[in-house]
Amino acid sequence: MTNQIQEQNNQPVESNKQNAIVTQVAKKVQKMVEDNQINIPGNYSIVNAVQAAYFKLTEVDFKKKTAVIDSATTESVAFSLQDMAIQALSVAKNQGYFIVYGDKMQFVRSYHGTQAVLKRLSGVKDVWANVIWKGETFEVEYNERGQLAFKAHTVDWKAATGKKEDIEGAYCIIEREDGVQFLTVMTNAEIKTSWSQSSMTSVQDKYPQEMAKRTVINRAAKAFINTSDDSDLFIGAINRTTENEFENERKEINPEAEIKKNANKEELDIKPDKPIIDMHITKEEPLTVNKSVQEEPKKTEVKEPAW
Repeated sequence: MTNQIQEQNNQPVESNKQNAIVTQVAKKVQKMVEDNQINIPGNYSIVNAVQAAYFKLTEVDFKKKTAVIDSATTESVAFSLQDMAIQALSVAKNQGYFIVYGDKMQFVRSYHGTQAVLKRLSGVKDVWANVIWKGETFEVEYNERGQLAFKAHTVDWKAATGKKEDIEGAYCIIEREDGVQFLTVMTNAEIKTSWSQSSMTSVQDKYPQEMAKRTVINRAAKAFINTSDDSDLFIGAINRTTENEFENERKEINPEAEIKKNANKEELDIKPDKPIIDMHITKEEPLTVNKSVQEEPKKTEVKEPAW
């Protein structure tokens, strides 16, 4: 009997809500595609991506004997899965992960996820970011249009220690389809300011190089995203999963204060006769997930990314 109990604890959490959430989120996003509200790459399977993400959320933490999904409300789980699918991202490809603030779940992109999203924007050909380490030489100049432009980066591979204190800065270059490049540079001080207002300190300490790249690439992407002609649903999902990267957009670092203010930047006042996810774009069929037990708010849990 004891062995059977241990085996059960080692299995993903089973829930009657699984099929309902996966199926209805997939149907909701698929309808957006059919209504030409968003464009999804042909090789992206909405159902497979949502299913893989849900399985990831139901994996049991062997130390805490619970799954991250148990800490979040059903509505916020559905909303975060939808944000992931609208951006055509996959947790199986390490393009994002899930964070729980109080009892509200949010989807957050990784560095690779942001690259993938940017390349889907109209007019964007490529995007890349690099870290500037102590001892390296980095030069910029103003081009004929008066814009800051990349000139040179003398790399010293020995300088790339992987330590947070050895990072001098980071830069990102976004190249349009017409060949024009746009440079964004962040100093060490700017990166630290952004990080200091985030709740992911442990991740920053563990992966400083990747986190520095993600921070600068998200800042560089901001202008492209908010001036894009792409779908409002697509841009809205991008902005929601980007907002915590910018120091001007995250005022509270206390998870409880954050959840009271704008856990998902939208109020999800869910009732049986209302849609679970209201994007305020079109009058679509409601997405309803039955919920028999009201979850109680729990402590903040952070699901660290795998780089």
